[in-house]
Amino acid sequence: MLGGILLGLLVTGVGLAVAFKPYPVARFNERLDAIGSTTPWDEVEPAGWRVTLTRCTGLGFVIVGVTLLSLALGG
Repeated sequence: MLGGILLGLLVTGVGLAVAFKPYPVARFNERLDAIGSTTPWDEVEPAGWRVTLTRCTGLGFVIVGVTLLSLALGG
């Protein structure tokens, strides 16, 4: 039960961080994708759709985290 609560809190916290600040996460992902490219990593910027997709992913993590918390608390 304690493990489920901690996991639910962790997943919810990460999801909230990604949902409220999606740009730095999307930029980091784009920089990882640019490894091996001729474009310098500091010039890589994420597209608008990538930022929106990252925000939606964060919201999905929040939903999963809240579900885990609900299941761990027995409700």
